[in-house]
Formats: sequence, C-alpha cells, structure tokens
Amino acid sequence: MTVDDVVPITAPASASIEVLAAGQPDLWFELPPGFTEFDLGEDPEERMLRMVDAVDRLFAEVASEQKFGFVVAGEYALRTLIAAGAEHASSCLLRMPDGRLSQGTLCVIVENPVVGPEDQDRRGVATRTAIQWREQDPDAEVGLIMLPYGPAAVCIRDQDLRIPGGIFGLNDSIPTSTRQVQFCVPLRTSPGSALFTFMTEDVEHWAEYLEVVSGIMKSVSADEPDMESLQVSDSPDAGGTEGQI
Repeated sequence: MTVDDVVPITAPASASIEVLAAGQPDLWFELPPGFTEFDLGEDPEERMLRMVDAVDRLFAEVASEQKFGFVVAGEYALRTLIAAGAEHASSCLLRMPDGRLSQGTLCVIVENPVVGPEDQDRRGVATRTAIQWREQDPDAEVGLIMLPYGPAAVCIRDQDLRIPGGIFGLNDSIPTSTRQVQFCVPLRTSPGSALFTFMTEDVEHWAEYLEVVSGIMKSVSADEPDMESLQVSDSPDAGGTEGQI
C-alpha cells in the first residue's frame, strides 16, 4: 500500500512557530491532507467532545468502542505533548483501504539551550543531538539528514506507554505501544532547535506515515508559503494546512 491509497479527512494548510522576541515566525511548514491543528489553549473537555463529534460524523459505521478508544488515546497523547511545552500540535486522521480508522499526532517543541559559541554551528548541534539520542536508546534508528531548511538529526524508536485508566473511567492503566520519529532542526535566526515529533499506534502503516512526515519536513522553510498554491477544498475528503513556529 502507498500513501495515495489512504483517504485524508481535512484539506491542506500551513503552520508557523514563533520563537523571536518580535513575535515573527522563525520557520514555516505545510500540513498535508488529513492534519488538523489544535488550539493548545482549548479546554480539554470541549476538545474531546469536538473530536467525538468529528469521529462520529466521519466514521459512523465504526464500533463505538473503537471510536472511544481512538479519541481518548489521542487526547492523552495531546495532553502529554502540551505539558512538555509544545508550540504546535496537530492530529492526522486517515481512513485506510480496509475502512479502518487510523490516527497519528504531530507536535513541535522549541528548545532554547544555554547559548555558547558551539551553538552557532547548526550541523554541530544536529550531530551532538544524534549522538545523545544514540546513547539514550541504542535500539533506536538515529542519523543525520539535510533538509531544504538545513541539517537535522532524526530518531525513530518504539515506546511502550500506559494511559491512565481514569481517562477511560477505569481504575487500572491501559498499556499501548507507539512508534515515533523525531527531527531536531537547529534554527536559522536564533539559538535553539525545533523538535518535531510524530507518533502513532498504527505501526502496521508506519511506512505510509513516514512518507507523509517526510513531506512535512521537506516543506520546513524560513519563508511563509503561498497559500494560494495549496489546493484547499471544502470537501471532507480533501486535505491540508499551514503551520508556523
């Protein structure tokens, strides 16, 4: 199966992340079809109710238990990312060829370390990050890549998590396994790095998700994208957005 076989639920857009004192975006990136950006200040209960409504509307034929588990797992991941200081968070919602619901979460965190002369060398920052990741998790796939925006460290690893049972109304926590890819992108206009993290429980379709995330990383730019060039559609089966940092 290829990424073209899946059906996205939203249309294209862009996002940006602001890290400068003047409040101007340091970098931009494009969110492909299927991604919806979250308001990080939104009330969690309202957000979950909105997600439930969206899933009910788009996947009416899916069993209630599956839809409930999907929403709760996504909300737990989102709360964890917000608590970690996420500047951007979005959810990817796809329908696989077999009709199954599939979801992934993207977040971007800006890291501002103590500035030293070595922090001006962007490739050096990416290299040191890759070395640190490899030391922390010898089983992870770690390397360096060159994006259009500049050098970046990349890390792919599996994680076993336990979702608090209270979110489900249960006493015991719920075990789950996720796969995630992280990109540490040293910033051009200020010290620090943007840490992009994408995670999903749908390991079966990891190759397709990795293709989608690779497209996002290739779109990272210091320049705001031309939104008129993005094929935005009002159809629920179209897809994409814009992000900024």
